[in-house]
Amino acid sequence: MNIYTHPLPAHSNVPYLPLHLKELLLTYLARYRLTGLTLDQLQHLLAESNNNTGDPSDRIRTNIKHLDLSHSIGSSISCDELDRSFAFTSLTHLCLANPGTKTSWSSLLILSRNQPHLTHLSLAYWPMASPSPEDDDRVSATLQSLSRLSSTLTKLQYLDLEGCSEWISILLSDRNHRVDWSGGWKHVRCLNLSQGPMPIAISLEGGQPMENWIQGEVLARQIGDDINNVRKYVGKLDVPPIRLEQGWSPDNFMIKFLVDRAYERSRVEGSSHATATDAPTVQFRDPEL
Repeated sequence: MNIYTHPLPAHSNVPYLPLHLKELLLTYLARYRLTGLTLDQLQHLLAESNNNTGDPSDRIRTNIKHLDLSHSIGSSISCDELDRSFAFTSLTHLCLANPGTKTSWSSLLILSRNQPHLTHLSLAYWPMASPSPEDDDRVSATLQSLSRLSSTLTKLQYLDLEGCSEWISILLSDRNHRVDWSGGWKHVRCLNLSQGPMPIAISLEGGQPMENWIQGEVLARQIGDDINNVRKYVGKLDVPPIRLEQGWSPDNFMIKFLVDRAYERSRVEGSSHATATDAPTVQFRDPEL
């Protein structure tokens, strides 16, 4: 059977699998089944042999801790359906990367209210939020959504915003007065702002694709500086500096040299915050998700 495209069987012994094997199976399907899972398939995968009341309106209660729905959310499953169909009692790691065109931040906010134990969240490659009547534009709507998430998911430790280069500049302190990095999200220790794959050609001479990529790396570092300055200003002992993930190793001397040089130049020249362009489309997930 080809797992990439073949329909999953409607009935099997999956409900009898232990939770850790279900988690591994879901992660495997999320990585290699690019068409995503349907709600019926997810219900079958997460159903438990002793958790069937016969009432289709009942939410499936599951103790699963790691749930990877890459390529499914906003495509074959909505956050609303996820919230209505399941009662996650122990969920700590949730991956909603590479969403479809029907992605909804408002539905994500509703889902998040019922996930008090969440510590790891991936919103890799999510677009900006659509404006509501209370918001002026997409920037305001996205900041408002992040602000609400920061007040709801107060146990969050890892936030993955890989591939969100289109809009992460709104996290800069001169534009962002809503996301509380020293309050609701004071426990966030790691922030993934990777742009995704870097340009193939890397040289000291650069080139436009490489220059754009480097400016994106400078922007990510400026965001990290802003967050840590806020935390330092607050002066709380239980709010340590945030660690950035940028998708490349500091051991890569060439990349580190180019990014460090551009970053120092932006500081010396007092230039405006960098902006990045053209968000990539390839996903690299944190191994913990």
